[in-house]
Amino acid sequence: MGNNNSKIPENITLGGELSRKVIHYCSAAIPIGYLFLDKKLVLSIIIPLLAAMLLVEILKYKNDAVYKLYVKLFRFMLREHEYDTRRIRINGASWVIIADIICIVIFPRYIAVTGMLLLSLADSTSAIIGRVYAKKHYAPNRSVAGSAAFFVVGVIIIMLSPKYYAAPMEYVIGIIAVLGTTIADGFNLPADDNLTIPVISSILLYVLYIIFFPGNLALSLF
Repeated sequence: MGNNNSKIPENITLGGELSRKVIHYCSAAIPIGYLFLDKKLVLSIIIPLLAAMLLVEILKYKNDAVYKLYVKLFRFMLREHEYDTRRIRINGASWVIIADIICIVIFPRYIAVTGMLLLSLADSTSAIIGRVYAKKHYAPNRSVAGSAAFFVVGVIIIMLSPKYYAAPMEYVIGIIAVLGTTIADGFNLPADDNLTIPVISSILLYVLYIIFFPGNLALSLF
């Protein structure tokens, strides 16, 4: 899932890009659900979902009929590498689920939820804003408008997401984590940003909690 204006290859129309982002916005159901549901229950739902998605990914490269149907249904919203038969690569939606599973398994609940929401909401918004309004790029595949949108939506998520201690410093470290994630994403890392955004933001938040709430971390976050 690319995010800023110049991440969008020319073979995807604005309508196709918006369709992709609707799916990514809908993926916010996973972190929101995780706020209210047991970890094992959430994983029991999304792990089989990922398995089914990966099965389709494999079959589309191995079976001509599946490939033709896949391209017929989704071509308008696919990036070139997602239907290029010369190299097997999974699509952005699969990376979203992989990242969500990693965050849920590894990180404390509220930290994982924040990281996943950054991907679902901030990243998706940055792609749309970047596609429509970007006029200046500060790096290959990154636009000022897209990154600014990511940061603003990320701060809103920090303001609204649950906190462990209701301490003002939690909001400060959350904003720092959003800024760090925005900067890291600006380097256009080689890994899919559907994976890097939630994982990097969760790592930053976790480290910041260790620094600023060292005595309470082990007792309260897990």
